Amino acid sequence: MKQEEKTRLTRKKIIEAAINEFGTKGYDKANINNISGTGIAKGLIYHNFAGKDELYIECLKVCFEEITNALACSESIADHSVYFEKRIAFFREKRTVAVMALEALIAPPEHHIEIISEIRKQYDEMNAQWIMKILIKSRLRENVGIENAMRYLALMQDMFNWYCAGRGAESSELNDMIEMHERELPRIFEYMLYGILKGE
Repeated sequence: MKQEEKTRLTRKKIIEAAINEFGTKGYDKANINNISGTGIAKGLIYHNFAGKDELYIECLKVCFEEITNALACSESIADHSVYFEKRIAFFREKRTVAVMALEALIAPPEHHIEIISEIRKQYDEMNAQWIMKILIKSRLRENVGIENAMRYLALMQDMFNWYCAGRGAESSELNDMIEMHERELPRIFEYMLYGILKGE
């Protein structure tokens, strides 16, 4: 086996172990010692990655690529119930990948906010396309254009994430925050899209 291939497989093994660590404990509580405890020599980790932060960023790239591919827009996904079914299925199948990505969306490490916004760009664009499909198929109120509707929904999503981050800080349990976010998101999205008042 060529050295290049050996290096690629080693990095892949390290990233898989690190995703499990970050996706189980969160950024703050994860550490290199735990990752090396899975049978990967600490020296090998530091040979391939400068430290925890570089490894975290590389793991996030993998996580967002996987979740974006799993939820990629198609004609059928214009139905928001199908989209949330896909999210739930991905969460069950790739829990640590989903948890790591969602922590970065909801409560990112402050010193990584700028680079995370770059890493998640394709994911955000995919979601924007999906929402746009729903809005185009729907009848908007007078004086509410697509652009304003998109801004409103983005603002509401940010507020919901902020709320979940606050609740997560109260419980100090990463899984509590993520599970509450995924459990409440479909209902909150319906409220954002269709409102809470019964029509006349």
